[in-house]
Amino acid sequence: MNILKDKLKQYILDYLGENRLMTLATAENNTPWAASVMFAYDTDLNLYFISDPDTRKAQNLLNNPSVSVAINQHQKTPGKILGIQLEGTAHMLDKNKSQNELELFKKRFDWADDYLHDHELYKIKPEKIYYLDDELFGPGGREILVVK
Repeated sequence: MNILKDKLKQYILDYLGENRLMTLATAENNTPWAASVMFAYDTDLNLYFISDPDTRKAQNLLNNPSVSVAINQHQKTPGKILGIQLEGTAHMLDKNKSQNELELFKKRFDWADDYLHDHELYKIKPEKIYYLDDELFGPGGREILVVK
């Protein structure tokens, strides 16, 4: 099934709006690392998260900005997969120059101010987003959105 790009983008935006937790995978020296982080997003499908810059994921990003992300939730119907996988790049933002992005995160998470004194804001720019929906596309079905 091949759906229109705008419709697929809306499915993705709706799903992002229903979820707040993602698994972020980074790597350094061919050693992968996955971490669960809370996220915000914008209408261009960029994702934002905060992290202590001394964490393993943040340190990995200094040398290798390539990331992958999985967003899913407990499915009400067994065997029916619904989720997002994406690949892209991530980097730390300057909080002083990224007020709009910071406000997106703070609007979604009212506790964010409690962490921003020692956490940094990061942006994930997706290159490909895989939208998985067995009910919409059939078993094992997915659509890929290439983000430019």
